[in-house]
Amino acid sequence: MIGDWPKSRLAHAIRSIVFFGLLYLYLWLAVEPRLIHSCGTITNFPVFYKDWPFFRDCLSYPGGLLRYVCALLPQFFYYSWAGALVITGQAWAISACTGWFLRAIGVPGRRVLPFVPALLVLVLYAQYSFHFPAITGALASLVFGCLYIAIASRLRRESVGCAVHTASFYLVLSIISYVVSAAAYLPLAGLCAIYELLFRCRYGLGLVCLLVAAILPYVVGVLLFHVSLVNAYTDMLPMSWQIRGWASRERMIAAVYALYLLPMVIALVWGLWRGVAVWRKSRRTPARTQSAEKKSRVQPAKLAKSLPGGLRRWVSGPAVWWTIESSFVLAVGGAVATVFLDSPQKALLAVHYYACHRMWPEVLQAARRYPDHYTAMNAVDRALYHTGRLNRDMFAYPQHPEALMVTGEDHSVLYWHKFDTLIDLGLMNLAEKDLTECMETFGEHPMILQRLATIDLAKGKIDAARIYLERLRKTLFFSTWAKDCLVRLDADPTLAADPQIQQLRAQLLRKDSTVSFYAREPMLAALVEQGSPNRMAFEYLMAWYMMTKQLDRFVQNLARLTEFGYTGVPPLYQEAAVIYAYGTKKPVPLQGLAEAQRRIERFSSVFNRYGRDKDAAFGELAKDYAGSYFFYFIYASSSAQK
Repeated sequence: MIGDWPKSRLAHAIRSIVFFGLLYLYLWLAVEPRLIHSCGTITNFPVFYKDWPFFRDCLSYPGGLLRYVCALLPQFFYYSWAGALVITGQAWAISACTGWFLRAIGVPGRRVLPFVPALLVLVLYAQYSFHFPAITGALASLVFGCLYIAIASRLRRESVGCAVHTASFYLVLSIISYVVSAAAYLPLAGLCAIYELLFRCRYGLGLVCLLVAAILPYVVGVLLFHVSLVNAYTDMLPMSWQIRGWASRERMIAAVYALYLLPMVIALVWGLWRGVAVWRKSRRTPARTQSAEKKSRVQPAKLAKSLPGGLRRWVSGPAVWWTIESSFVLAVGGAVATVFLDSPQKALLAVHYYACHRMWPEVLQAARRYPDHYTAMNAVDRALYHTGRLNRDMFAYPQHPEALMVTGEDHSVLYWHKFDTLIDLGLMNLAEKDLTECMETFGEHPMILQRLATIDLAKGKIDAARIYLERLRKTLFFSTWAKDCLVRLDADPTLAADPQIQQLRAQLLRKDSTVSFYAREPMLAALVEQGSPNRMAFEYLMAWYMMTKQLDRFVQNLARLTEFGYTGVPPLYQEAAVIYAYGTKKPVPLQGLAEAQRRIERFSSVFNRYGRDKDAAFGELAKDYAGSYFFYFIYASSSAQK
């Protein structure tokens, strides 16, 4: 009995537990589903509300029940450990159904093939694409397909009444499947038709499966539920118009097609192969058949005799083959996980996630792995300001003037954390406009609703803020924040005692009508000049002057340092001041520039030693002066991509 354990269900269960356990750890620790939840690039991430009207609306169209589930479960991506559990469960279910289906039709290699769908799911999430509804649709069609085969295989094939009962059962199952999963039902029809035509040889039933699939979506979808003809035949499938035409939604769509087609292709190939084998066997003469059978018996015997007895028994043992199969599955899984993990995309999404949650040290650390991107630069500058390092370490990171403050004039609504900078600065109207455009693309994502509510609270639009807060109160993970805000509003309708709201109100730009809507410099200057000390606006304005090399305007504002609470001159400001003094031969009325003057003299001596050849001097200057304004002023290099 012990020697037969690799053939048992326990052995297969152990292999599955190890595989899916490692898959869970990989998704949790390497992929981190929380990055998908708040990534700002997935335009079809579902909205979910925990109230009856939302559930009732989902039941008003075919596939609504599956849509409801596909809206609920991805919300748990908010926590990486919970999101990884959801994805692993999805991958395990589709693999288990695939394995059961392959066993039912007798496909060889069915101990290894069921892991292929799980690897496809792994690839999809490792590439940070979101196809949860389509994957769930493929799973639903497999579940209903396995249910049909389980029932149909128990019925006698010769009975005419049995065929009628089977057809009736298929019709009822098809209606249920279509109501539950919409057009994701169609792969079920393909599975059932292949099963009846190639494995049960009930050609009439096979044709019935195809005929029902052609008519049912029109009757149930168009006539009963009044959905459009296109939606009736494509909703929940990867070729739906809700996916096609969107670059972000079509990403890795080939893997989704593979999930849908894999069981049907395997069944079709295996069924045709079996049919050809039976046909060839029927054409053989009895003598040729006996000869072939004799050769098939003799050949393994010759092979067995060529090995020593102990080795022959060991190689043919089931434990060895179980170990080989398991090692192969795990090795392929490890290779797929290593090759397909999109590390650059993960780094960029990590920057976005940490910026959204105001985790400034983590923003700076993640940006090191993806520095040359406008979005990363924007988050870095905001993190540097909030950690008190913008005027000291700004040029230790790649910089570009366009990335300092993104105004949305290019209609780029991806990575909505860029507009948090506008909120922090006090540009509420511009931030509200950009976030509203984001909501038109992404839907009522809780993070967008939270920011819009904050803007309305800062602007004193309490009734409008309550609308957003009531929506947030019905979400899963933002309801506590919304309820707390509503309680505070009931106790203090103006939020006069809320320090965060009062600070935002103090920084609010009150001169939008006199400022060009997208002009960065005038907006920052207006924030600085409007009376209340806005240190962030001042530092951003000074950073803008340094990045654009407008040192005359920069020097004019140095006298205002004490107005914004500075007790000394920040290092980068010192370097910019001495560059201005050296270039214009005009004195700068600042104290404590001696060290900066010595540094620029050493910098100039190195630069002049190479005949003022920037390319030749780059290596030596970068070694000692990278991160200084001297280096930025000479090279002003950035490989940034918007």
